[in-house]
Amino acid sequence: MPKVTEAHIEARRHQILEAARTCFSRQGFHQTTVQDICKEAGLSPGAVYRYFPSKDHIIAATCLDCQQGIVDLIEAAKSEWGSPLQSLDFIVDHVIEWLNGDSSHEATMMNVQLWSEAMRSEEIKNALLTATIDRLGSAFAELFSQAQEQGLVDRELDLRALAITLMGTLHGLVLHRSLDPDIDISACGDAMRAMYQGIFRTQSNAA
Repeated sequence: MPKVTEAHIEARRHQILEAARTCFSRQGFHQTTVQDICKEAGLSPGAVYRYFPSKDHIIAATCLDCQQGIVDLIEAAKSEWGSPLQSLDFIVDHVIEWLNGDSSHEATMMNVQLWSEAMRSEEIKNALLTATIDRLGSAFAELFSQAQEQGLVDRELDLRALAITLMGTLHGLVLHRSLDPDIDISACGDAMRAMYQGIFRTQSNAA
């Protein structure tokens, strides 16, 4: 019997999650069944359950995947820019550009549903906390840590609190965008930059 490669496992997992996202966007979490996901993916229930033992596990995996894109963006910003402030500007610019795009609507709606589902399911709540606090929060905290080391941010400020506050602002924009697609996201981005830039000292003051 041929050995199943890691590439095959990852490709099949991606196939299932893409099908799940399509179903969740179209029908919502509660109305979507595992059978719907199987049909969308073109797979048997046994093939899907081999990778995910329940629908909640599929929802949790989509949650982790959703946040991974921002974590990857943070890593790209850190490698491209030497300054923590420039890195934050780079990240916010990309998030605002994405929110202004037509393709963001389905993703924002699914994010809102994820937060709601986290109140019901420990599996989903733990995945959401892992994706936000552990992955995303740690990535933002590392940026603020670099800023503190460079004397650009007050060392008395708590790194975790800074990261959570920034994430809360980003999540708030996602929530408002899902409720009101006509809000001026670009203006909100300008306001957000003004808020976090306010905690950064100028290079002359830092010296």
